[in-house]
Amino acid sequence: MSEHLPFCKIKLQYLLEMVTDPEMDDNALRVAIYLALAHADHETGESRPSFETIGAAIGKHAKSVKRALNKVEAAGYMTVERGTNRGNSSRYRPTEAALKRATERRLEGDKVVPLSRVRRGRACPQRRTDLSSKGGQTCPPNREQELRKEHARASAPDLPGKRPSGGTRPGDPPLVFVPRGICFVRDWDTRLSREGMTTLERSLPLSAHGRHLGFWLPDRTPAPEGSKEWQVQLRFLRDCISAGGDFCREGVARCA
Repeated sequence: MSEHLPFCKIKLQYLLEMVTDPEMDDNALRVAIYLALAHADHETGESRPSFETIGAAIGKHAKSVKRALNKVEAAGYMTVERGTNRGNSSRYRPTEAALKRATERRLEGDKVVPLSRVRRGRACPQRRTDLSSKGGQTCPPNREQELRKEHARASAPDLPGKRPSGGTRPGDPPLVFVPRGICFVRDWDTRLSREGMTTLERSLPLSAHGRHLGFWLPDRTPAPEGSKEWQVQLRFLRDCISAGGDFCREGVARCA
């Protein structure tokens, strides 16, 4: 049995230790936080983006990223297995000691909410309720949450299901915008690699949506492997890639 919990359950405890370490350099901390939040594997915490990819995301030169990673490694929070040649990215992984400390902190009663992968919804603390004299409980309104919902409804596309429509062909799945660099893109890349296909970054055009760049995909995450829905998604992506992304662009254009 592993001595530590899955990385997605102790991610914030792991990051909190680095943030509160007075010896940690600011640049090293930014790199470590970016890797943990944008690229880390849910079970092991391992990530493999290139120095250039990390630098482009946080506004630093690749050499600065390399120096920052050296400091994170020297501080004992991460091990770095450097690529042996061009095109072979380095591998970054939290040390066993750091993961064990984060696990102990979590099990000792740290109430920090974990950043875990949830397909439907997200992990969040329950809101406190006020006891009502009339029986039952009344929950006070959360004005900030209500404003966010109103803003989301106002900015959502005026289409059935509140999602962009699919391609122009009958049977095409509806499209969902997925920003680059988040865990859902990595889920798609992993699934596509099993089908012998390349990554989204190399096969589909980047699209701008609000302040983000990303991809229009059949769903936020791939459907279960072997399911009928996955076969529909896979067929659509193959057709889209072979057409140079035209199906995706046509679907997005219909929402403009």
